[in-house]
Amino acid sequence: MDDSALQGLYDHCTPAQRQLTLRYFEQLKFSPEGWKICAADFTQKRHSDDQVKFFCLQVMESFIRERYSTCSDDDVLYLRTLFLSWLQTQCNEKSFVRNKMAQLYGLAFVLDYPLKEHARNVAIKDNMRDTCVPELVESWYQIMVAYEQLDPSICCLTMDVVGAYVSWIDINLIANDRFVGLLLKYLSVKSLRENSATCLTYIVSKGMEPLAKNNLVESFFKILVSVGVFTSATSEDMDVDFETTLAKLMSGMGCALVTSWNKFLKSNDERNLRATREAIESKVPYLHRYLSDEDDDVSEAVIPFAVQYVGILKHYSRSQGNTESIQSLLCIVINKLKYDESYNFTNEGEEEALFVEFRKELKVLFDNIVLLDPKLAFDTVQSSLSHMLANLSYEPFMNVEVALRAFYMLGEIITEKVVESQVSHYDHVAVLLEFYEVLVRYEKFFVTAKHYLPGVMDCFLERGLKNVHITVRSRLCYLFCRFVKTLKNQMDGLAKQVFERLSQLLIVFPDWNEVGAYFTGYDLMFLYEAAGFVIVSCGLSPESSGDLMSRVLTPVVERFRLAMTQLNSTEDMQQQETLAQSIYNLLSFASRASKVFVNHQQTKQSGCLNCFAEALPAFLCGLEVPKQKELLQSGVRQYLHRMIICLGDELLKYVPIAISLLLKDCKSHDILEFIPLINQLITKYKERIAPFLDTVFVSVVQTINKCLNEPCDPSDMEEVRERQNLQKAYYLFISSLTTNDVTQVIANQGAQFLEEVLGTLITGSVEFPDPATQKLCFSILKKLVDTWACEGGLHGFPEYMYKNILPACFLAPLRATCDLNDGNAYLMLSEIAGVLKAMLSKRGVEMVLYLQGSYLASIRMPPLVAQDFLQRLQHTDAKALKPYLKDLFLELRTASL
Repeated sequence: MDDSALQGLYDHCTPAQRQLTLRYFEQLKFSPEGWKICAADFTQKRHSDDQVKFFCLQVMESFIRERYSTCSDDDVLYLRTLFLSWLQTQCNEKSFVRNKMAQLYGLAFVLDYPLKEHARNVAIKDNMRDTCVPELVESWYQIMVAYEQLDPSICCLTMDVVGAYVSWIDINLIANDRFVGLLLKYLSVKSLRENSATCLTYIVSKGMEPLAKNNLVESFFKILVSVGVFTSATSEDMDVDFETTLAKLMSGMGCALVTSWNKFLKSNDERNLRATREAIESKVPYLHRYLSDEDDDVSEAVIPFAVQYVGILKHYSRSQGNTESIQSLLCIVINKLKYDESYNFTNEGEEEALFVEFRKELKVLFDNIVLLDPKLAFDTVQSSLSHMLANLSYEPFMNVEVALRAFYMLGEIITEKVVESQVSHYDHVAVLLEFYEVLVRYEKFFVTAKHYLPGVMDCFLERGLKNVHITVRSRLCYLFCRFVKTLKNQMDGLAKQVFERLSQLLIVFPDWNEVGAYFTGYDLMFLYEAAGFVIVSCGLSPESSGDLMSRVLTPVVERFRLAMTQLNSTEDMQQQETLAQSIYNLLSFASRASKVFVNHQQTKQSGCLNCFAEALPAFLCGLEVPKQKELLQSGVRQYLHRMIICLGDELLKYVPIAISLLLKDCKSHDILEFIPLINQLITKYKERIAPFLDTVFVSVVQTINKCLNEPCDPSDMEEVRERQNLQKAYYLFISSLTTNDVTQVIANQGAQFLEEVLGTLITGSVEFPDPATQKLCFSILKKLVDTWACEGGLHGFPEYMYKNILPACFLAPLRATCDLNDGNAYLMLSEIAGVLKAMLSKRGVEMVLYLQGSYLASIRMPPLVAQDFLQRLQHTDAKALKPYLKDLFLELRTASL
C-alpha cells in the first residue's frame, strides 16, 4: 500500500493530504484487486496503526457489499480463508477494529445464505447436524475441562453456548453421564454454578416427545435431589443469584412436565397422565419453598410453574385432595403481596416499580387460585381480614394493606350477594357511597347478569340520584354515567324507561352555581353525557332518537340565549361571572351529550345530527361578547372540538367566522387553547381546509409571535413555562400542516415568510431546552425534505437544506446540554437519522459529495470517521443508524474536549 496516500488518516494532516487519502480510498474501492491488497496488508500486519487497519477493512466492506455476490469462486474461497485466519490470529485487536471485522463476517454470511431469515437458519442447522455438531459438542466438553480452573469465565461462556444450541441438537450428545456429570460437578463450584444451573434449565426445557421428556426430567430431578442441590439453601455460601437460578431450574422442570401432561390429556393416555401428575406433585414442595422465599427474584422465577400447576388442578375435583395444596399456595401468594418495610411510597424508584410489576404477576396467580375454590379463598381472606381488623392498632401497615388488597381482589365473587342485599336502603352516607362504588367497580358483572339491571337502575335513579344527601347525589352523577357507558349494550328495552326517568333530572336549575344546589353544573355534565348514551341504547328509529336528543338540547339552547341576553345587559361583575359560568356549563352540557358519537357517520345515522348542528349558530354568538371572554371562548371551543367529530363537512361553513373570532385580541393562554382546535380541524379536513388556511396562516403565526415577544420575567417560572408551552404549541401547529399533507400552505406565504418559519424550526431543533420538542422539529424538517428536496421540488430549498438543516443534525446532539443517554434525546436521534436518510434519498450522490468534500471537513471530523459515517449513511437503514449516531456524537464530543 502507498504509505504517502495514507497520511490523511491522522488528525495532524493537511486538507491536501486528506483529499489524497479519500481519492486513494475510492481508487482501492473500485480497483479489482484493491480489496486483496488491503486484505493482505491487514492479515500480514504490515501496518500496526489501527487507523490503517480500519481503512483496510472499510475497503473490504465496500467489496463485500458491492461485488461479493458476483465475484469468482476463487475470490469467495480466498475471503473465507481470510476469515478463518482472522478468527485464529486477530483476537487482540482494538474493539472498534474487531467490531468492523464482525460486521464483515455478518455481511458475507447474509450474502452466502440469501434465504429469508427463518429458512436460512433452518438450512444452516440442518447442515450442521449432518456435518459438525458432534465435533462441536466434543470441543465444548474439552474447553470446559481445560478452562474450569484456568479461566472459569471461558468455561461459563461455553455453558452458555451449550444452552443456546441444546434446543435443536441431538439431546443424547449432552444428556449423558460424561456431560451431565461435568455440569453436576460445577454446581458445587461457586464461580461456575449459576451457568451450570442455567445450562441444565435449557436442557430440561428442550422440546421432546412427552414420555422421553418425562424420563429426562425425572432422571435429572432424582440426581439433583440426591446430591442435595435443592436442599442447600441454608448453607453459608448460598446467595440470592444462585437461589434464583435454581428456582428457574425447578420451574423449567415443572413446566416441562405440565407440557407433557397436557399432551397426554389430549391423547387420553390415562396411565401416563397419572404418572405425570405424580411427577408434578413431587415438585410442588419445592414450588412452595421457592415461591415463599423472602427474595422476590427467587419467588418470581417459579411463577410460570405455579400458574401452570394451578391450571392442571382445574381438571381435578376438590375431593381428590387438592384443598391443602390450594390453601397453601393462596397463603403464600397473599404473603408475597405484602409491601416490604423499605418500600418508599413518597419517592418510588426502580425497586418500587419492579415490585409493582411483581404484584401484577401475583394477582394473575391469585385470580387463578380463587377460581379453583372460591369458598376456600373467601374463607381464607375473610379470616385474615377479620384478624387484621380486630388487631388494627397492633398490626404493621403491610399486614393490614395486604388483607384489604386480597379482599378487594375477591370482589367479583361477592358482587352478586351485595346486589341482592338491601344495602341501598341504608341511610348512612358512607354506606351508600361504598355500595354504589362497589356496583361500578364490578360493573362488568352485569354483562352476564342482565336480570339485575332493572333493580340496579332503580337504585341509581330513585334512591341514589334523588338522595337527600348532596354528597351522595354528586358522586352518583359520575358513577351513573360510568355505569351506563359500560353497559350501554346490555340495556336493550330498559333504556327508554331509563331515559324518561333521567330526563326529569335534566332540569336546568337556576341555582346550580350556588352552594347547596340540588345538582352543580359539574354534576349535570355527567348526567347529560349519560343521557346521550341512553338515547343511543334505546335502539329507536333515527327520527325517534332525534326527538329524544332534541328534548335534551332544546332547553339548553333556550337557557343559553337567555343567559347571553342577561350577560349583555349587566355591568355587575359578580353577576357577569355567575352568568358566564352558567353559559360555560350549558355549552358543556351540549358537548357532553355528544360524547356517545365517535364520528360523523354514527351521528348522522342516529338521527341526532340536526340537533347539534342547529345549536351551533346560537353557541357561536358566545364568541362575540367581550365580557368574560376567556371562559366563554373556552366553552365554545369545547363544543367545536366535539362538532368536528360529529358534524363532519357540515361544520366547514362555520369555521371561518369561528376562527376569526377566536383569533381576535388573543392572549397567550387563549392561543394555547386555540392551537389544539385548529390542529384538529387540519387533521380532520386536510386539503379541504387548505384554501382557508392560506388566508389565516400568517395571522396565526403572527399572533403566536406577538405573544412570544411580550416581555417575560425570567425569574417567574410559571411565565417561563407558559412561554415554552406556547412555543411547543407553535411547533405542533406546523407539524399538523406537514403531517396532513397541506405543506403547500407554508410555501404559499412567500419566500421571506417561509424562511422565517424554517428559521424557527432550525432554532427549535437545536436550541429548545426539551429533547421531545427538538424531536418534533426534526420530524417536521424530515417531512419538508421529503416534500421539497426532490428534483422539481420547492425552488431554493436544497440550498437551504445544506446550509441550515444539515448542520442542525450535528449541532443539536453535539451541544453540551444534550444528554444522549436520556430517553427523549435518544428518540431525537431517530428523527435526525430520518432527516439524514431523507436528504440522501432525495439528493443522492450530490449530498454524499457535499458531505465528503465540504461539510464534514468543516466540522473537523477525522477522515477515517467521516468515511465510516458516509458508509453507514449510505448502507444502513434509519433504525440501525440511530445507535451508531449516538456513539459517533459521543466520540466527537470527547475528541473536542
